[in-house]
Amino acid sequence: MSTHPENSLQDSVNITKDDAITRLSRRKLLLASSAAAVAPAIGGGLVKTANAQQQPQRFEYPVDREARSAARALALEALLIEKGVITGDTVDTVLSFFETQMGPFNGAKVVARAWVDPAFKQELVKDTPAAIAKLDLPKGMAGAEGEHMRAVANSPTVHNLIICTLCSCYPWPVLGLPPYWYKDPTFRARAAREPRAVLNEFGLNIAPSVEIKTWDSSAQIRWFVIPERPSGTDGISEAELAKLVTPEGMMGVARA
Repeated sequence: MSTHPENSLQDSVNITKDDAITRLSRRKLLLASSAAAVAPAIGGGLVKTANAQQQPQRFEYPVDREARSAARALALEALLIEKGVITGDTVDTVLSFFETQMGPFNGAKVVARAWVDPAFKQELVKDTPAAIAKLDLPKGMAGAEGEHMRAVANSPTVHNLIICTLCSCYPWPVLGLPPYWYKDPTFRARAAREPRAVLNEFGLNIAPSVEIKTWDSSAQIRWFVIPERPSGTDGISEAELAKLVTPEGMMGVARA
C-alpha cells in the first residue's frame, strides 16, 4: 500500500485523478481565465502542462500537477464539509462571486475610464479606492483583496511591472485570480532582479530609453497598472476601449 501523502488524500475521498479534474472544472476554468493570454518564458524548456487551458508554458511543472492539486483540493473540501465548517455550496458560491462580480472586467472598465477622462486618471493614481468608488461597479470593490489598491500609469518614458516577492498578493477585484506564473518563485525573483529581461521573455520589448519600475504588492498595498492607450483608438467608445484591456496589460507584462 502506498503511503504517499497525496495518495492518502485521494483515498480519503475515494476519487480518481480524472474524477478530481472533472469535478474541479469550474475552479480550473477560473484559474485559467486569469492566465490564458500569456505563456511566459521564465527559464526552463517549453513543456506541455496539464493545466486547464492546455496551453504551453515555460515552467518546469510536473505534467500531473493539476491532477494532484485537484485531489488535494477535493480532499480538503470533503473534510471541511464533513466537519461542518462549510457546506457543499460554499466553494461554488465563492467562485461564482469571482466569476460574476470580481475580476479583470472591472479593471478593464477602470482603465477605459482613465483613458477617456484625464481628471479621473489623475485621481486614480492619487487615491485609487476613491476614484474607483465613483464608478458603477459591484459592491465590495474595496473589500477582500481590494482594500489597499493602488494604480500606477505607464507613459512613453516609464513602464510599470507588478510583482509580489513575498507570495502572491494581488488586487483580485480588478484583476481576478492570480495566474500560476505570478506566484512562481522564479518569476518573483527574476522580475525583481532583471525586469527588462523577464519582460523580453514575455514577448514585451521595452526600449532602453524607457525606465522600468517594479512595484511589490503586499498585504498593505496591491498594485495594478494603467497601460498606455493604444494608438489609433481615437473616437472609440469607452465600452469598446474596455475590450482592449487585458489582465496582463494591467500587470505590466503586456501592452494593451
